[in-house]
Amino acid sequence: MSLFNICILKEVDSLDQKASAKNLEKWIEELDQFNQTPGNGTTRPVYTKEDMEARRYVRDLMSSVGLEVTEDNAGNLFGVLPGEDPSLDPVWTGSHIDTVPNGGKYDGIAGVFAGIEALRMIKESGAPHKRNLSVNVYSGEEMSRFGVCCIGSRAISGRLHLEDLKAHSEPSGKSLYEALKDAGYQPDSFDQEFPCKTPVYASLELHIEQNDVLEKAELPVGIVTGICAPTNLVVEVFGVQSHAGGTSMTARRDAYMAAAEISLLLERLALESDSMYITGTVGEMALEPNAANVIPGHVTFSVDIRSVALEDKDALLEKFFSGIKEIEERRKVRVTTEMMNHDKAVICDKHIVELAREVATDLDIPVMDIVSGPYHDSLMLGDITNVGMIFVPSKDGISHNKAEWTSIEDIARGTDILANTLLKLANEA
Repeated sequence: MSLFNICILKEVDSLDQKASAKNLEKWIEELDQFNQTPGNGTTRPVYTKEDMEARRYVRDLMSSVGLEVTEDNAGNLFGVLPGEDPSLDPVWTGSHIDTVPNGGKYDGIAGVFAGIEALRMIKESGAPHKRNLSVNVYSGEEMSRFGVCCIGSRAISGRLHLEDLKAHSEPSGKSLYEALKDAGYQPDSFDQEFPCKTPVYASLELHIEQNDVLEKAELPVGIVTGICAPTNLVVEVFGVQSHAGGTSMTARRDAYMAAAEISLLLERLALESDSMYITGTVGEMALEPNAANVIPGHVTFSVDIRSVALEDKDALLEKFFSGIKEIEERRKVRVTTEMMNHDKAVICDKHIVELAREVATDLDIPVMDIVSGPYHDSLMLGDITNVGMIFVPSKDGISHNKAEWTSIEDIARGTDILANTLLKLANEA
């Protein structure tokens, strides 16, 4: 992205009010009623009944604080606070409201409500701002339903097309295309509508950290300098299904043991990498026939590799594929790999990072620089605009778990930094 051409049109001091922890807590608790697994974490897959009910709640909330609400055909919601010169490129904030199965009620949701609260603060303070400000809800950031992450922001950035909607399906067989139609959208217009046709000046997303770096540092806010990007593979191992008692250890062509060795190879390569940010994960595995006394003949599993540098992932992948070939030959099995995505990491815009730091200093909120291991919608938005992120701590570093918890007071502190930084960005030209 090109560097900012910075000119502050009007000197704007810090907002004359602080974020309401009471608002944030109320909204987070109320949204959690739209949940498939009450009492056992939060489950709200994208485009389900619960997700659509949650969208209606957020739309109504956006309208109630004076925002102009629109929606696109990926289901992305936009709550706009008009500026003095709508011809200028807008400033965005926001996150997602879908969850993983039995997940937490803060992941994504905190960023949506922080954005709404930030725009409410700006509107009610009467602070002048030239650019439109928009708090957005991006559809399907989690990949748990259709095997593709960041559906809404991926569409906005031009990384998702009509043919992809038909190719991605949930385990039941329903495609993403069909799910969009069932939810009342018009996916046939996808390629005409996306990527986003309107330039965006800047985007700043608040999110829970999903790690314990801030908690260990005893700091309430982190300013993100880079976002690690995922590479996702589906690996299949084809061996020979045979009797557990009737097949000697030397005669076996065990698909599972080959898959286990490939998994350990991934772990070893990630540990040996020079990058401190690289990770390798096998999170999903299916055995066939999955019987106690049968040697598996077929195994399918997922591979997730992440780093803040694409070259680190490429180096690991080269060794990984070479190691798979050796395992394949030695164990006399056949292995196939399908790359689902190979996303490039995003380095957060230096100006946004510095501006957020300055705001934190003005508000007397201690912060630290931090790198995001998890991906977020901002990763996709980095294709079309300058991005930044603000992190607030996760207790014990736990996320994607019903035990996920973040202090409302920390979310409010992050929202104060968010609101004031958005205001300053909205007055640049």
